[in-house]
Amino acid sequence: MTAIANLDEFILEETDDGIFLTVTGDDEKTLKLRVTLDDLEEIVEVIDEVFGLEEDEGEEAEEGAG
Repeated sequence: MTAIANLDEFILEETDDGIFLTVTGDDEKTLKLRVTLDDLEEIVEVIDEVFGLEEDEGEEAEEGAG
């Protein structure tokens, strides 16, 4: 298992070959992973558990109006 310390950038892209998540650390170490929609959902759930990134209902209403 590889760890990317101090995440500097991430790129999510969809190609004919699938969905890829590329992450780069501030030390320029890069890792490109092929992921599924289920993988992405699980990643978001873990981030939400760790960092509590639940979207505020007020912000959600503003985005829908824009």
